[in-house]
Amino acid sequence: MSSAKINIECFGECGCVVSLRKSKVRSAQYYLCGSKAHGHLCEAKLPPLPPGMVRSVEINAAAHFWGYTDEWPDAEMTESLQRAREVLAAGIAQLAIEKARHRG
Repeated sequence: MSSAKINIECFGECGCVVSLRKSKVRSAQYYLCGSKAHGHLCEAKLPPLPPGMVRSVEINAAAHFWGYTDEWPDAEMTESLQRAREVLAAGIAQLAIEKARHRG
């Protein structure tokens, strides 16, 4: 087993780097450091998501770095996204009902 390490750099160009064995890194298109000091600036540098694509997020894809991958959704993912939208809409409607009930 090789102990050679690879360097993963933050896509946000902040200078954060982690050095890990390749077997400890999960594949992603972009890696972000998530630094409390400047992580929000790094996240802002992610490219815009093309229409119709979804962005998958892998927490701790490379040590504490999060991995991001843009992909076309398959049928199962599309159905899952639709169910999630329906749950969100129902929750928002319920909150509006509860808010109106407490006002009046």
